[in-house]
Amino acid sequence: MKNSFLIFLLLAFFNSFSQTNSSDKDLLVKFSDKEIQNLKENNIEEYEYLKYCARNSFYLNPIPTEKMTSGQTRVGSIEIEDIKNINFYDLNIEIIQDDYQFFAIKGTDKMLVIKSKDHILKELRKK
Repeated sequence: MKNSFLIFLLLAFFNSFSQTNSSDKDLLVKFSDKEIQNLKENNIEEYEYLKYCARNSFYLNPIPTEKMTSGQTRVGSIEIEDIKNINFYDLNIEIIQDDYQFFAIKGTDKMLVIKSKDHILKELRKK
């Protein structure tokens, strides 16, 4: 009976440990384990924001060719290996407080749109 209980506790511990690590996997691109743990303990709102941004701070759209004129200065370009599996922290882009950012993805007909921080926070409040 004691052995069964001990095994149960160990399995529960390892299961919770692996779930925590997998949910933080996206953040490990930019933050250390120690920084992530510190956020969880001292600033849970920032932790949730950063975690949300990894997969939800952007979206893809077709490139609006009619707007892509030679004088266009609001659209940058970016290379992305796998557009079906984007982690925001791999892109090395800073989110702007009150403005969207637009990037034509090289080799595709897609545009990466980075949401403003204000927009992201509004989405999080709705959750």
